[in-house]
Amino acid sequence: MVRLGTVVQQSRHTILVVDDQEETLISNRLLLEREGHHVLATMSGEEALALFCPGEVQLIIVDYFMPRMSGEEVILALRERDAEVQILLQTGYSGEKPPREMLRELAIQGYHDKTDGPERLLLWVDVALKAADQVGHIRAAEREIADSHTQLQRLSARLLRLQEEEREHISRELHDHLGQLLTAIGMNAEWTLNHCASASLDARERLQEAIRLVREATQATRELSATLRPSELQGLGLEASIRKYTREFARRSSLDVEFSSNLHEHPLTPEVATNLYRVVQEALTNVARHALATRIGVSLQRSAQQIILNVEDNGKGFDAAHVSDPHAVGLVGMYERARLIGGTLTLRSTPGAGASVTLTVPLVTEKSGLR
Repeated sequence: MVRLGTVVQQSRHTILVVDDQEETLISNRLLLEREGHHVLATMSGEEALALFCPGEVQLIIVDYFMPRMSGEEVILALRERDAEVQILLQTGYSGEKPPREMLRELAIQGYHDKTDGPERLLLWVDVALKAADQVGHIRAAEREIADSHTQLQRLSARLLRLQEEEREHISRELHDHLGQLLTAIGMNAEWTLNHCASASLDARERLQEAIRLVREATQATRELSATLRPSELQGLGLEASIRKYTREFARRSSLDVEFSSNLHEHPLTPEVATNLYRVVQEALTNVARHALATRIGVSLQRSAQQIILNVEDNGKGFDAAHVSDPHAVGLVGMYERARLIGGTLTLRSTPGAGASVTLTVPLVTEKSGLR
């Protein structure tokens, strides 16, 4: 029995009905409109494809046997355009494939025998539209997650840029202000030492010690300033800057650091060069702090398609599959820097066999205007 005597509210759903029998087409249309649905109706598969617009139609009811273009052919064509739209196949004849087989092969959501009557058809319609709503909710949630992820990526990129700006500011303060103060203190101490011949031996030794400490502080300030702001990237280029940094790092850490490169100062954007440099810094710092290594190899290799940065050590290693420390800010930062320049960061390690960090950055042709 068709549902009568109820107040019908307009639904938010659009249903496309395809049937070559005009009587069936009209009856289905009237039936569905009584339920409050917006109905598009056509007697041919070709016109159905012309009427169908992905995202605007939630359910398609297709007759199985039709001239020129069968229901099965219509469904296959529709599935190429929309893999998620709900499709209900209906037929009034026997001899087609078993319903369950067609459900699997055609990726449809329902099968209606016209002899079962309109109430059974409406049941299939209700089920299909509920499924369409659920799919819609899922896709909307996925879009929200994707939007949130995009916003987080933009925030992360912004934070990294702000970090570089803050590092540059601190570097200038160290170099221009603190460096000058230390220089002045050192000069005053040397002047005092040279003009106090009558001072006691202990006083002169104290002055000499103060001068030595000021020189050490000045050198440490210069190194820290250079670490915070790799200004030599613009002057020396990435390859020479990394070579200089690894040499200074080896001196400070007493580790054997080997650097190799075939980059030959291939021009890179400042963003790519800075982030490659920072990944080297972070990777070497991690090795010095945690790896108990004696040797580190740093290589920077360029091919026609990409640049590969690799940092590996002979330290104690770790289980890379279980790196989940939420406080591993350095590692997170390296991943973010890789993403920021369109690269891929790979971490490999096994306990007792050292570790390696590999950053692969694609080289884009000059025609694209990117790098």
